[in-house]
Amino acid sequence: MKIYNYIFAFFFLLNGFSQTHKGAIDNIKEDGLHKIKLSQEVRSAINDKFSSFRIKDKQNNEVPYVLVFNSDRKFSKFTPITIASKKIIKDSVTSIILENKLGKKQEHIILKIANTDIVKSYTISGSNDGENWFGLVSHKRLKPINLPEKPVFEKTIYFPLNTYKLLRIDFDDSYSLPIEILEAGTYESEIFKQSPVEVNSYEFSSTQNNEQKTTVLNFSADNASQINYISFDINTKFYLRKAKIFVKRARKIKKRTETYDQLIDQIELNYNNDNTFSFSNLNEKEFSIEIENKDNPPLEITNIQLYQKPVHVIANFEKDNAYYIEVDDSFNKPSYDLGNFISNKTKGIKSASITNFHKLTKELEETTTTSFWQTATFMWICIIVGGIFVTYFALSLLKDMGKN
Repeated sequence: MKIYNYIFAFFFLLNGFSQTHKGAIDNIKEDGLHKIKLSQEVRSAINDKFSSFRIKDKQNNEVPYVLVFNSDRKFSKFTPITIASKKIIKDSVTSIILENKLGKKQEHIILKIANTDIVKSYTISGSNDGENWFGLVSHKRLKPINLPEKPVFEKTIYFPLNTYKLLRIDFDDSYSLPIEILEAGTYESEIFKQSPVEVNSYEFSSTQNNEQKTTVLNFSADNASQINYISFDINTKFYLRKAKIFVKRARKIKKRTETYDQLIDQIELNYNNDNTFSFSNLNEKEFSIEIENKDNPPLEITNIQLYQKPVHVIANFEKDNAYYIEVDDSFNKPSYDLGNFISNKTKGIKSASITNFHKLTKELEETTTTSFWQTATFMWICIIVGGIFVTYFALSLLKDMGKN
């Protein structure tokens, strides 16, 4: 039994070690707070489980850090968006038009609403000229947050990423009185760039299902990554196609396990639109997009780009020290004091970067001397000796049974 325990322990340690990554922190030229944008490779290694992420100094001491997400309002300020017009048609609709003169990419708007208990249905459309409007969201529901301590609450509404110069939100007033929209805008950080980070770790293939009249786009990667945006470049004219997003799932049926495709979202590819779509729940090694062609020829898709919202960390560094990051699934979620002292008013935050990010197993093979008991030869000797013992005891047992 001891032999099997050693073999099990060997495999366990080897597997655990293979999950550990390491990288150096560069550009620490002076003392003070520094921000580091986590690369797609780092986030893929931790699969956005930030409890496995650590910063350490050359003495192997933990360095406290603060995670800053794109949506973290603590590090942002509210930037209003111009309400170009507000029209209320009695017992019908409240229509609000928002301006986006610079054609900035947007995928959500935050509305400041006077306190209410009324649930509203709304639709969103976009336009570049104020005459031709194109649908973005249809029959979504806005549920209020009744805050007794505040007269105003904020509600975020999401829609497909677009660059329309005008957005129109139509609230259905057929069954209830209008609600009061006081202001619209977004939270933007003065410290951190909000531009998406491209995810380039996925391989992409396309197949045609002539029987179902669909095009299936398959994406796969060694590690899952958070996908917040998918952007299509299509060299086809006058198309309007529905598409479905599927992920692989497993389920048990009696004594067997089967794999199936689970629908997680639906999109619409439109010749008149930007065809960039936002997601909040896509974090998979494999996923597929099924495009309905009906009787049309397949779309000529020239490029597909995947993006994720940026994540930063802030830590306090000393220029005469050396720092590195470590990723290990065995770590628990840390608790640091630093978060109580960082906000959007914090000044003088410098930039640093992560370099030479890699798996520690490669470093082990190249830089350490392996003892005999850690080699594959020793492992096979243990297996063979263990097999001999098992065979000996089995034959002895059969011999005793024959005597009886």
